Amino acid sequence: MVSMSTLHNRSRSRTLKRGFTLVELSVVVCIVGILATLAVVGYRRLINASHSTEAHTMIQSIRVAQESYRAETGSYADLGTTLCPAASPGKFKTQWNPACTGGTATWAALPVHTDGPLMYGYYTRAGTPSTAVPAMTIAGQNIAWPTGAALTTDWFIAYAEGDVDGDGVKSRFMGSSFSNAIMVEAESE
Repeated sequence: MVSMSTLHNRSRSRTLKRGFTLVELSVVVCIVGILATLAVVGYRRLINASHSTEAHTMIQSIRVAQESYRAETGSYADLGTTLCPAASPGKFKTQWNPACTGGTATWAALPVHTDGPLMYGYYTRAGTPSTAVPAMTIAGQNIAWPTGAALTTDWFIAYAEGDVDGDGVKSRFMGSSFSNAIMVEAESE
């Protein structure tokens, strides 16, 4: 004969072996959802950072190419204000083209090299002490270039612009011969 305590223990062990409750399963699903959301946000930040790295690297490449050009010719190359390789950069990549015309000359004049297709458009302006530096703004701030008697040497500006996520908000980067700093507007756009 089986005692009541044995029957009670058997029925209790059956209820313990059934599995997860709906609440436990819901908690696990919520935790997995939160972790997935954090992973997607982190991945997007990583992708945006890699795109802005492209612009930083190209601005530095243009800076080196301008200095090399100046060492050979005695002045910086003024290639105009047309963005190259794409005049209207967006959520796509374009292969670098040294034959691209920046307005007054081609990029073949500068030894700029890339590692592959680009998501930003670039231009570079240059001048002598008697040439006024164009007025520009980054992040709503007017850039204080040297003017008049303070402008005592040849100069260049390297500029990058792009809309890597296609939302209509453009990221802009600018470097110059006046400083080693790169000025940035809307970097993560």
